[in-house]
Amino acid sequence: CFNIPPEDRYKPENMFLAGLIPGPHEPPLTATNHYLTPIVDDFLEFWNIGINYSRTACYEHGRRIRAALIAVICDLIAARKISAFGSPTCEHFCTFCHVLRSEGGWYNANRDSWTWRTNEECRSFASMHKGAKDEKARDRVFNSSGIRHSELERLPYFDVTKSLVVDPMHNLLLGLVKEHLQ
Repeated sequence: CFNIPPEDRYKPENMFLAGLIPGPHEPPLTATNHYLTPIVDDFLEFWNIGINYSRTACYEHGRRIRAALIAVICDLIAARKISAFGSPTCEHFCTFCHVLRSEGGWYNANRDSWTWRTNEECRSFASMHKGAKDEKARDRVFNSSGIRHSELERLPYFDVTKSLVVDPMHNLLLGLVKEHLQ
């Protein structure tokens, strides 16, 4: 919460854990949206009408607050599942651009040659995936775009191309991005 001073932001009393996916095994890809639905429902209420608090530390007569999901911070595999992008080893492996694995995309470091994904395009493919009449049609949408439907698409302000953050521990310290690309 960026309206809290930096020294207080990460204290337990100012943190909100939206949920945990139970172990010992991760759920199948098709179950991820079931875990996201109640969280997205809450964020929609916070965004659309807000929540009234009868009293706060600064407002003794209460205050209406609104909130938004700004970023999803997780490891690379979880980011792909939550956003409904394909895995780092699929044909459309990049969540930012249209570089393809079969065209040597992993080795293409020329940013000028990349065609960037847009939020509108991702939402369009996610909508087509959700509205497909059967599994074969959903597979065709996914195979042509690398995108499935995600519950996060219900948040009108959420930009899946900019709001997914692979956390530094997994990305840099453990070197998992390098491992995923090998």
